[in-house]
Amino acid sequence: MTVIKMPKTDSAEWKARVELAATFRIANRLGWNEGIANHFSVQVGPDRYLLNPYELHFREVTASNLLLVNGKGDVISGEGQVRRVAFYLHPRLHELLPSATAIIHAHPPYATAIACVKGGRFDTSHAIAMGLAKQLHYEDTMAGPVDEDAIQKLAREVGKKTVIVHAMHGLTTVGATVADAFDSFYFTERWAMYTLLARQMGQPVHSLDPSILRDSPQRDKGLTPPAAQAHLNAWMRVLDKDEGDYKS
Repeated sequence: MTVIKMPKTDSAEWKARVELAATFRIANRLGWNEGIANHFSVQVGPDRYLLNPYELHFREVTASNLLLVNGKGDVISGEGQVRRVAFYLHPRLHELLPSATAIIHAHPPYATAIACVKGGRFDTSHAIAMGLAKQLHYEDTMAGPVDEDAIQKLAREVGKKTVIVHAMHGLTTVGATVADAFDSFYFTERWAMYTLLARQMGQPVHSLDPSILRDSPQRDKGLTPPAAQAHLNAWMRVLDKDEGDYKS
């Protein structure tokens, strides 16, 4: 596949490209992806979205080979194919959800295992639940919306929440920034891991008092940059040492 190199600038789009490319590399390291399946996207303008090309493994994604597409999945710039059946939900969620500038959808093993169980739910036995329990929406009725009515219904039910657990499918997080969506995804998967490992011990698990479950996943208030951005920045420094070509 021929790659069109995008100019490296200080623009908001280039920053979004670099950060989104970093999330693909991190996802590959952490075993979240299914081969070349799954899509991450970020809105960079009216009816303008960055998206990974169909052909690329997550390890191959770079800032410059991300596609710029419209809501119909038509390629505006870059080379590669759009897997429309996978992308069709993204632009509608970008439009309909208040915090969906960035969307990460993948099949991480622990959260997906919970999604595969009928009525699968996360325990509130770990402190991560303090910031995320009220952010979860469980989509139990189908593996994914199939028409506009279903998409509208999903958007209404999700509302201001930022984490969607898709029955028989996987996990989606949305965020006002790439860092926000990534941070929610990372910690939701960690929470799922603790939930499943604790259950395997065959003993009663703790449950956090509902009064301490927060409406906002924000943490470390007063520190800069915000916790989600600091988290992604740290991962990017790790990538810089081992696979810095993600920024190219």
